[in-house]
Amino acid sequence: MHTITLVSTRHDEFGKCNSNELYQIFEQIDPDLIFEEIPPSFFGKYYVEKTHHNLESKAISKYSKTHKTAHIPVDLDSLPTESFFQDYKDMLQRIEGLTDINGFNYRTLTDSNRSYAGQYGFNYLNNTHCIKLNDEIQDAIVKGLEKIDNDQLSRTYNLWNENNNKREIEMLQNIYEYSAKHYYDRAMFTVGASHRKSLIQKIYEYQRNTKLRLNWIFYTT
Repeated sequence: MHTITLVSTRHDEFGKCNSNELYQIFEQIDPDLIFEEIPPSFFGKYYVEKTHHNLESKAISKYSKTHKTAHIPVDLDSLPTESFFQDYKDMLQRIEGLTDINGFNYRTLTDSNRSYAGQYGFNYLNNTHCIKLNDEIQDAIVKGLEKIDNDQLSRTYNLWNENNNKREIEMLQNIYEYSAKHYYDRAMFTVGASHRKSLIQKIYEYQRNTKLRLNWIFYTT
């Protein structure tokens, strides 16, 4: 039986949300296979040349030293340009800089989100409270953009959401295609917490519309 545990994480270490804590989750689940949120073309940079690293790759590298566990990159291989990432960052800074209730809400919510991640680690990232707070952050962004009323900033936000949607579809498609061709017992799927709600919704849709049935577990503590 193909069982996959979805574990929400973050890419930078902060407080209790760190690679050692994720390693402990690996030990607890004891996966045969790990699906990870990196593009296939980046695999060598993380695990061969080792010019890149993040929280997840550090935990996976440590786990791989003592466990014969394959790890498969499943993210979309075509990344947005650096200028697009800068545009998105600039958009968030404009919202953060608002002096009205919209800016206040955005700053308060993002500060709380980071604080909870540092204080409670993966217990928070894999909890409905994290989903609720992420929803509230997105609502603050939308209201902030309405206040600013700038077409370019709104386009940037819409393109960001469209790209995330494409990435989530690609990740699930790659997981299902791999699962159709390979046997494994227990797998893990490590992915950023901001994707959790949308991915769970997409997984339920996949389960209704595909012949292959995977046994999904949504990690909680």
